[in-house]
Amino acid sequence: MTDLGTTRKLSAEADFWRGLFDELTSRIARLEEALAAVPTEDASAASLVRLKSYARALDELHGALDRVQRDRADLRLKPLFALDGPLAGFLSRLYGWCEGMGADFERMATALQRRQPTGVVFSHKAVNESYAQFDALIQAMRRANDAARPRDEREDEQRVWRAFEERLEELIWATEWVHMTLARPPGE
Repeated sequence: MTDLGTTRKLSAEADFWRGLFDELTSRIARLEEALAAVPTEDASAASLVRLKSYARALDELHGALDRVQRDRADLRLKPLFALDGPLAGFLSRLYGWCEGMGADFERMATALQRRQPTGVVFSHKAVNESYAQFDALIQAMRRANDAARPRDEREDEQRVWRAFEERLEELIWATEWVHMTLARPPGE
């Protein structure tokens, strides 16, 4: 029997966001392992370089996600992380997108390991469509964050929100960077 006074159950939101982040962390670790096993002495070297640039962009995105997720613990920012809000929509789409990309990257790395041909180039149409979806989510998220921002002049409140917005902009930039990396033509 547990003492209810000392037992604390995490909220569904905390479990949801932590679970998605942990899954992405595992995906990136598996991708790094797969890339490490690719032979570099053959014709796959150019493909490996390209795939490593994708993985590096995904890792930067992972770091930006980590910094934003740390703000979930701040009670002043907690409403922004509500599961039915624009930030949650953006984050959910981002995690799903990363999961799909990670699976594609692992498949490509496995093909390179086996010295099989692999397409390490993404369709500009697919990348542009994805970017347009994210852009709409980003705009909704910015509007919601602006509406939720306290209007008082207390410096500590303003500092918290400015810091959060900077981390959020870093996450947006990292999302855009992954899109730009995927859209680069071969050889660049």
